[in-house]
Amino acid sequence: MTEAPATLFFGFRRPLNQAALKQALATCRPVRVGLVSRSNFLGPLTDEFLSARNGFRACTYRANPYAHFPGGHLLEQLWPNEVTALRMYERIFRGATTGQSYDKRRTLYREHVAWAYGLLREGKYQRLIFSEIPHHPFPYVLHSVASAMGLEVLFLAQIQTKETYVISESIDGLFEPIQTAYRDLLRSSQQGAPALAPHLEAEFERRTAEHTPFYMGVSDLSWNKRLYQRSKKFFRGDDRLRLHRTIRNGLAYRRARRQAPHARERFIYFPLHLQPEATTSPMGGVYVDQNLAIETLARALPAGWKVAVKENPAQRFAKRERDFYEHLEGIPAVHLVSKQENTFDLIERCEAVATITGTAGWEALFRGKPTIAFGRAFYRGGPGVIAVDDPAELASQLRSIEDGTFEHATHEDLRRFLRAIQSASHHGVVDPAYLRDSDLSFGDCVDRYANTLAKIMAPDR
Repeated sequence: MTEAPATLFFGFRRPLNQAALKQALATCRPVRVGLVSRSNFLGPLTDEFLSARNGFRACTYRANPYAHFPGGHLLEQLWPNEVTALRMYERIFRGATTGQSYDKRRTLYREHVAWAYGLLREGKYQRLIFSEIPHHPFPYVLHSVASAMGLEVLFLAQIQTKETYVISESIDGLFEPIQTAYRDLLRSSQQGAPALAPHLEAEFERRTAEHTPFYMGVSDLSWNKRLYQRSKKFFRGDDRLRLHRTIRNGLAYRRARRQAPHARERFIYFPLHLQPEATTSPMGGVYVDQNLAIETLARALPAGWKVAVKENPAQRFAKRERDFYEHLEGIPAVHLVSKQENTFDLIERCEAVATITGTAGWEALFRGKPTIAFGRAFYRGGPGVIAVDDPAELASQLRSIEDGTFEHATHEDLRRFLRAIQSASHHGVVDPAYLRDSDLSFGDCVDRYANTLAKIMAPDR
């Protein structure tokens, strides 16, 4: 067995992740193994364990066991990350404690920085491996601190193409390898549509045909999983404790609602993201504020165009502020349409789809519609995509859609982009939610996942 550098593993809380990590550690054992998870499922393989329960609220200055403490220079270096982290702390304050003050969140953030710094220094870790994008407060802080310390940091991320995931060191640079591979293919002399692996051929076939995404139904779930999904909605104690917020914000939503643009009106379709989720924080950057994205879009519209905004069907009003809907109500060009409007009908009727990082943008490309991507979507930089960096450039691109000069993505273009994804990604499932969308057996998923982990743990990586 080959020894790998001291490694801290974060997450790996589902059976798929745990089985893969155990299998990988059987072939490549770090000199020191640290684990931060819901339970110490590695048992004696673990040299250090930190419980991930209760949102790390107990990781205070008073309880901090580490002698090493961060200096002011590190906190200054982390200032750009602090803004994102403070927004993330909204995720761990539930029930009666919702809406904690800025000062309280900032104190907890700095306590977490101190814990992360002490954990990494005293554990002498050289490498961190996260099972998913760090999108909760403590893992995001840990990722930020480790990166600032110059440690090797890796995380795995499933993307919205069939049985596909990527590995990255950086949230900002998560999909740069795909964009680079696509640019290389465009420069190559290869003619025609590139050959695709079977799983990406299946991705192309389903996106170009009528299909219902797996996450929009429960018909493929066993009866006990369906019951679990429904019970989660009914027994959410934090929603019951915030009933006043649910009623107040729900009424604001109803007041802001308008009819969908009629058949002769030209409009951009903007399906809202569920929040809080990784798709906007941290993947949205500044556009974690979806009102900012919609305001930017509304100001760039050609004369007479509208924006049809549809609330996410899974969004709970307790977690969407009243001010959010009131702001939408005050933008003349914005129509907040009913949740009952059919998403695919709106995609067919619209001039373009706008999103932060959503699957709707990927769907739109295969239906011949331009996509406006505000965040770090995996298809940003792909054919037919308007990546929002500058409002003036966005307005220019929308005018090109209006006058018919915009270069829409063809199916051949999209096959080429899928080929770029193929060359810069891995085949398999690392997010258990995507097992529903896979033709691979559970055992095959574990084997592929474990092989990847063993490779990235190897000493000579």
